[in-house]
Amino acid sequence: MVVTAVPDEEKASPETEKPARRKRPFTHHSLAHNAAAAIMVATTAVALVCVVAFAAASYATLDARASEGIADESHRYASYIEAAQLDGDELLDFLDEQSELMGSDMRVTLIASDGTVLFDNDVADVSMLESHAGRPEFVQAEIDGESSAGRYSETLQEVTLYHSVRLYNDDVLRFATTQSSVWGMMLHMLGPCAVVVVLALVSAAVGSRFLAQVISADLMRIDLDRPLESDAPVELSPLLTRLDAQRKRLEAQASERRQYTANVSHELKTPLTVISGYAEIIAAGIAKDEDVKSFAHTIHSESQRMRSMVDDIISLSKLDDMGKDSTSGDDLGVDMNQVVSLESLANDVCGRLRPYAEDHAVSLSCEIERSGNEPVVVRGNAQILGEMVRNLAENAIRYNVEGGRAHVAIIGAADGSAVVRMSDTGIGISPELRERVFERFFRVDESRSKETGGSGLGLAIVKHAAQVHGAKISVMGNEPQGTIIEVRFPAK
Repeated sequence: MVVTAVPDEEKASPETEKPARRKRPFTHHSLAHNAAAAIMVATTAVALVCVVAFAAASYATLDARASEGIADESHRYASYIEAAQLDGDELLDFLDEQSELMGSDMRVTLIASDGTVLFDNDVADVSMLESHAGRPEFVQAEIDGESSAGRYSETLQEVTLYHSVRLYNDDVLRFATTQSSVWGMMLHMLGPCAVVVVLALVSAAVGSRFLAQVISADLMRIDLDRPLESDAPVELSPLLTRLDAQRKRLEAQASERRQYTANVSHELKTPLTVISGYAEIIAAGIAKDEDVKSFAHTIHSESQRMRSMVDDIISLSKLDDMGKDSTSGDDLGVDMNQVVSLESLANDVCGRLRPYAEDHAVSLSCEIERSGNEPVVVRGNAQILGEMVRNLAENAIRYNVEGGRAHVAIIGAADGSAVVRMSDTGIGISPELRERVFERFFRVDESRSKETGGSGLGLAIVKHAAQVHGAKISVMGNEPQGTIIEVRFPAK
């Protein structure tokens, strides 16, 4: 990295230098606060909806009553005029007298059959009014005998309701009244609505705070160490059940880690003690010359045993990480998309372990069963699969009897699935222990394991290697004695 000095004149001045952006601390709101806010918002929304719905319903009711009122008035006057056979000036005088009794809320208009306005209680000189021949309420009344109509004024925010009736002499008598529109009515109700909303907010604030405190109090009483024994609402039962299951799982994992650490420490301590002891004897000059070579051989053997155990621990740790949901082979630099020939792996393992088998007086054989001419291949990682087959074969040899047999079979099916079958004629595994043989450092026969060596991690590696490849593993007895372990890979 190259560092360049900045001259004083080029350095930013305090006036031009931008202040560093301060990070806002992450704030946590309490459950009571969040619940109260949610209840208040919901209550306010409900109150507003209720106010709008009430205004709309009130307007609809008033509009219907007003329409019915002017319709009844027009029918009553039309019936009286027809019964009295009022016409001409008599009809105009009658309407003039009645309009004074009606007041200013009702407008009465008499329209001739040609649309000329004959009378209007709201206009002194009707001759100034234009013809109503094109008005919808007049046209419809001339055709059907009566009509109703309404017109909205945006300026006044009012609606004018009309009801027209055709009289016996073909004149049209029109009644009209005005009322506020729905928006005008809501403006008039703005004050009462504001009061209602404020009261709703106050009530919601008090009630929600109390309710939130009750809920949060129930949550605070939960004992996370014993969640199922806590006095909590029944709605929290699924959550508490999951918490309890998670607690038990964490405790089991912690116990497993402690046991694993203790086992690793014990297994490594034994060869270290031997190495340290013999090295100390040699360093002190106590060892005889003829014993030094034997001691060196023992030190080398124990160090190789330690190295093998460390390698197994590293392999198992990597397989553990690959088995986690959030970790893939790519994250760990492991290519899991290789096309691996199980035939080649089996032949290679048998070739490398045949001297080891001869040292244990065990015959090691390998067999390939194909479906047609298709090679037996799987998709995965060749190194991990090689370790899996090697550990299966080493276990079959190590825990065998003198003169026994170990047999590796690679079986390919027509659908692309594959099986690795390891069978031996060794000491066997009792049915009640077959599920435990894949545990770390578990040994079927402790005394025999000390004689034959082994870290106790071989089958644990086999299990995890099978899991990361989506394979299923099973253990069964071999007749007349021994064990069969099968690893079944799914179809391609």
